[in-house]
Amino acid sequence: MEPANPAMEPPPSAAALLHDRKLEVLLDDMVASSPALPSDFAARVALARPFAPWEVRRDSAWKVPFFAAGGLFAASLAVFLAPLGQLAPGTAVAVWGQLFAAVLSSPISAAISAGPALAAAVESLRGVVAPGVAIAVLGTGLAFGAVTAAALRRRTVRVPR
Repeated sequence: MEPANPAMEPPPSAAALLHDRKLEVLLDDMVASSPALPSDFAARVALARPFAPWEVRRDSAWKVPFFAAGGLFAASLAVFLAPLGQLAPGTAVAVWGQLFAAVLSSPISAAISAGPALAAAVESLRGVVAPGVAIAVLGTGLAFGAVTAAALRRRTVRVPR
């Protein structure tokens, strides 16, 4: 069923306009004569209405994005602080800036631009960090990514009323 296009419809008749005006007056009279709504009416309606996944009015909807952004920021900060022992601060800031820009860009350009930055970071950290620690950090990052992806793909279960 296609939506109605008001430009294509014929203009309403005088009888239809009169009927609309009478209905409007009746509704205005009903609203004016009805008692005032309770002060908590809006809150009760909001609580009774089911929560849609795309809405952001509940704090629980922000948990996954908040933790994902926090994890990305923490990883970015770790990459920034790790090479400070071996590199000059300017080089460390440049590596961190390149990695941060790669995170914010599109996935394909991130993969392309992160390659040289990651290779430079791996080369500078090769003699400093033990391979076991590096594997543990990478495993933790992969687990965090997998948990984040799973949480974002989880569908809301609807309970029949």
